[in-house]
Amino acid sequence: MTTPRILYATDGSVGAGEALELLIASFDPAAIETVEVLAVAPQLAHWPGPGREDHGPILVVEAAHRDDAQRVVSTACDRLTSAGFRTIATVLAGHPAEAIVEHVMLSKPDLVVVATRGRGDAHHRLSGSVTGRVARYSPSSVLVVRTTGPIRQIVLGYDASPDAEQALDLVARLPLKTAPRVTVCTAYEVVAPMSSGIAPTMVLTVETAYGEELREARAAAGAIAADAAARLTGRGINAVSQARHGSPRDQFAILSAELAADLIVAGSRGLSGVRRFLLGSTSAALIAEPPTNVLVVRRPWEG
Repeated sequence: MTTPRILYATDGSVGAGEALELLIASFDPAAIETVEVLAVAPQLAHWPGPGREDHGPILVVEAAHRDDAQRVVSTACDRLTSAGFRTIATVLAGHPAEAIVEHVMLSKPDLVVVATRGRGDAHHRLSGSVTGRVARYSPSSVLVVRTTGPIRQIVLGYDASPDAEQALDLVARLPLKTAPRVTVCTAYEVVAPMSSGIAPTMVLTVETAYGEELREARAAAGAIAADAAARLTGRGINAVSQARHGSPRDQFAILSAELAADLIVAGSRGLSGVRRFLLGSTSAALIAEPPTNVLVVRRPWEG
């Protein structure tokens, strides 16, 4: 991704405006090939039935949607061009999430930028929203934006899976204006033993075994995170590492709050992931209720 192409999807909402400001504040326009600005004009779901020829009102409404989408795209392109980016304007018609994902499959951008909330989103839980669907099904990496940036502090969720390796590589190559500080976080979970139903003579044995398992998991996670941070450091990135006990989603969110991180980066699936187009549980949870800006990384296009 020496000169990446970015697809910025907008509906002209406040959230989309925040995503645009983060893009401009964070990314170096000289290192970006193009930013394609995409808006989708919704089509009415129900056309008149057979025998009815008066489509005029529907055509007027849809024309208004297209005009609005064109205005939104033109405004965003002007803002990006004035900031030094090379832009492409695209207006499509259809269902927003479906149209965006289908266009991503055809145009194959390196990164898709979307907002956490659009005109129709009233809650931070995004799993069923346009943003949530784009993040779930887009074959390109997706940056879900919640703040205006700039990006200076990054939490990289890392578990040594192939997708985590792609996330690490992308973090090292992000064309940001300011070199970020990256904290590599590896989370580990060790289930505490049940105290009920255990013979009193076995309690100490069980607790000792649990303590040893906890120490081993902490050491392994620490080594994994430290190795990843060292490799980032070797590529000129200011990186440190942390190992944390608990669910990855919770620990990434807590750490990002402690550091006032501007971005959480995670692979689209971890070691238990089975399909490219389905988010892993950690990425899905981060997208559903994003604690800050979230970048879900997918493997680069082949061919």
